Amino acid sequence: MSFELAHEAKIFKANEYARVFKSGTLTKGKHWQVIAKPLETSKARLGLAISKKVHRLAVDRNRFKRIARETFRLQRQYLDNWDFVVMARKSKSAKGSILSAELFDLFKKVTKK
Repeated sequence: MSFELAHEAKIFKANEYARVFKSGTLTKGKHWQVIAKPLETSKARLGLAISKKVHRLAVDRNRFKRIARETFRLQRQYLDNWDFVVMARKSKSAKGSILSAELFDLFKKVTKK
């Protein structure tokens, strides 16, 4: 059994990111921003846009990416057919459990809109 995020659960192409950015629904939290767009056929997918302008150090950007991927992987079964693009916001560092809980709340919030 593999615990990695499956290939089909990720957004890779620039035109897929552009589609979500152009017509998706934005929700903001203290540490995260999530843009989501409903899909017609496949399961939920995740795209990450963690900017150097927001978190200068690579170790910080990688931490946010790890937490976002893990939260998405654990909660994917509850997130029907949506494309999510997750972005980190400029904020003080917090525990991983707090970041994960906030991100899941944003996933639920944006899918209810």
